[in-house]
Amino acid sequence: MRVEFYYSTKDASGSQYTCNNANALELLKKLEAKGTIVKVTDMASLTGSIFMTYNAAVTGPKSSIRPVFGTKGALEQEFGKAVPALLVFNDDNGRYPDEVFPRMDRDLNRLLGIEETVQNLISK
Repeated sequence: MRVEFYYSTKDASGSQYTCNNANALELLKKLEAKGTIVKVTDMASLTGSIFMTYNAAVTGPKSSIRPVFGTKGALEQEFGKAVPALLVFNDDNGRYPDEVFPRMDRDLNRLLGIEETVQNLISK
């Protein structure tokens, strides 16, 4: 498994998709200590386009598990900034993530956030 976390030290997450980035980073360290490959990207220092990653988040996972990053959700310019993003890949070499967070979970009938997701991954 591989996870990628996109956030910004310059931009606060929006009120709709809140994430305590410092807490998420600590949880990701714990996940990495368990052997998961973790990539962290601070969008404040990123140069170039994020389009390919954003596009993979929008088109990769099944439509039922990517509503936040779909046509009516977060926009490319919000990716990793107003909406911190966690991409989960079950295939280490895959370009498209299997899951993207935050997202609305139909089974739970609520938003499944980044911190909760990382905590769940640690517990597995």
